[in-house]
Amino acid sequence: MSSAVVAEPVTPHSRICPACGETSSLSSRAWKLVNARGEAEWLQCGECRSYFIDREYALQTEVSHTQQMTWGSPEEGAALNQFKQRMYRSILDRLTLELGEPAGQRILDIGCAYGGFMAAAKAAGFDIMGYDIVPEAVDFVTAHGMQAQCCARAEEFTLSAEPFDVVTVLDANIYWPDQPAELREIYQRVRPGGLLVMRVVDKSWLARIGGLMQSVSARHGEKVLRRALNDHRFSMPLGSFLKVVESSGFRVISATPKGAVHSDRTSLGVKLSFGVGTALWHTLGLFVAPGAVVVAERPAE
Repeated sequence: MSSAVVAEPVTPHSRICPACGETSSLSSRAWKLVNARGEAEWLQCGECRSYFIDREYALQTEVSHTQQMTWGSPEEGAALNQFKQRMYRSILDRLTLELGEPAGQRILDIGCAYGGFMAAAKAAGFDIMGYDIVPEAVDFVTAHGMQAQCCARAEEFTLSAEPFDVVTVLDANIYWPDQPAELREIYQRVRPGGLLVMRVVDKSWLARIGGLMQSVSARHGEKVLRRALNDHRFSMPLGSFLKVVESSGFRVISATPKGAVHSDRTSLGVKLSFGVGTALWHTLGLFVAPGAVVVAERPAE
């Protein structure tokens, strides 16, 4: 496995940053890394400081990759649905707090996978639809009596033309090829006064640690990098992400690691990292948690 850090300045790269959409200031290579996507070079955006994989996006390749992951089969997808119940409850509690009674409230769940959140929202009284790029996941959802479509972008979703009260994106944005463009499309799908709720991953701080560790131990540094980057296409600092959300037209209401823990069965170490991360984020503005729940509003017209 190659773990060499490449940090020398290079000519600005021609590909846009999938996290913030900028083509300028892409002036450094970060690592060449072997992870779930094989060996690939990672760049760092000089604008938003995100790390991203230097590989063109191909939808069918992305579908095949997802199908090969542990959560890509119906059996594993259903198991993951059960594992994430704590996070689903947290999201639904927040929606009830913001919107009141769920009856009549419409949700679009983007990247719905095997429908875990959809089923929880339906049971809570919401009217919910979803979409995903994996055909087997969409078939699973529809077989369980919920409406879903196989598509890749909000503008391709055709099951309803009416704007939604809420759009949810739970652990999905890190696979998008162009996050700002997708957020702008989602904005059009939310009614004025409606909400965008996202559970986002931010382990860019851990990736920085992994990069530094490589100068001491290539093996241990690469291990930390793989844990930080998983199979994601980019890793974006939360502060940069919030700026992208607001540039798409939304107003951020809250952003916190609280409520982002996936499961009651999540390891104690990860739970502690969320607890410490929540305290540091709200007192010092320092983000060192594995993820966060972001709630944003489309301003009323």
